[in-house]
Amino acid sequence: MRGGPVGERQRRTHKKSRGGCDQCKKRHYKCDEGKPSCGGCTKRKVECSFSTVGSPASDVSVNTRVFNAISHNIADHNGDPEQPLPMADFELLHQSITSTAYTITPEAKPNKEESAMGLRFPYLMHSNLALAALHLYSEQPHRLELLSRAANHQHAALALVRPHIIESSPEHSQPILGFAAITSIFALAEPAYDPRGLGLVRDPVEELLNSFHLGRGIKTILTQKWEVLREKESIQKVAVLPDHTALIATLGETYPAYSNLQDTINQHCQGDEASACLQAAERVFFYMAIMETHPEEVPGPMYVQMWPINVSSLFLDMLADRHPISLVVLAHYAALMRLRSNTWWLQRWPSALLQHVAATLDVVLLPSLDWPRQKIFLLDQALPSPVEMINT
Repeated sequence: MRGGPVGERQRRTHKKSRGGCDQCKKRHYKCDEGKPSCGGCTKRKVECSFSTVGSPASDVSVNTRVFNAISHNIADHNGDPEQPLPMADFELLHQSITSTAYTITPEAKPNKEESAMGLRFPYLMHSNLALAALHLYSEQPHRLELLSRAANHQHAALALVRPHIIESSPEHSQPILGFAAITSIFALAEPAYDPRGLGLVRDPVEELLNSFHLGRGIKTILTQKWEVLREKESIQKVAVLPDHTALIATLGETYPAYSNLQDTINQHCQGDEASACLQAAERVFFYMAIMETHPEEVPGPMYVQMWPINVSSLFLDMLADRHPISLVVLAHYAALMRLRSNTWWLQRWPSALLQHVAATLDVVLLPSLDWPRQKIFLLDQALPSPVEMINT
């Protein structure tokens, strides 16, 4: 009878005498003697004496306990600890959030819902990063790799958004609207910052038309999904604008160049083509009057972006065919762009567009470009007039 308890005591003594951490010895647990913390202590989330060896006593109670808790929580993570963070994309995301977004809507305030939308819809995130890459390149033109990064993100965005545009579900209405707006800006920025030079290799009119058609997609989406989008705060800011239609009656008096442009249109166009050009010309000067009379209402380039959305499809067809009078009107639109050429993606367009139009037109029509030239170049007499451009 006594042999039993004695044997048990001997076994316990033997167990205590074996190696192991203090916690396992105290509880008579088998210790795997893992370092810096044994498996038993890690599992129980307690401080292991192995991790305190050689450490100052003041550090043991706090630092070791925190490390052990963190180590336990990530012990089952299967990722590669050596995998680098995508710092290049983080740089673009930072640029987008802190800078690029405010070049589109300078008066915008942080919106948690819109900020999180890019995380839910990858095509919107890619388009944001693409535009941010071009914006960063405009500030750091020595970094040519930003151009390829912009192109890669834009190609990814187009591939991801295509099926959702075809399906056109309510869930994707707002993010697709944002995608269309950003992509129309990208289409202006990308050729403007081509190192080969805008207007030298790439036709500015062709590039503008590409951006115009993308921008007009915004109107199509708004029309189709108005019931879904009408309650969105960002949509209401664009859809409900102050009524400045009274300015239309004063355009001829305020801008003598407007009356001259009307005369040129009526002299060289007839019927529907004349109507299309007259309507496009009126929009140029109407938006110019709003921007110059009420600059505080819309500090950004919104009216510059609205013009191609609100002209007729016939006028765009005339531009595609390079109808001379439509190009004259387009040169006046370049003057409208000049009012917001402090916006990074617009700043290279007015002069490049005017020079391209001047090189395309018959010499008889060149005097009709004098006013937009003065508006764009701020009456700088050192710069050549359109007639001089052709003769040199």
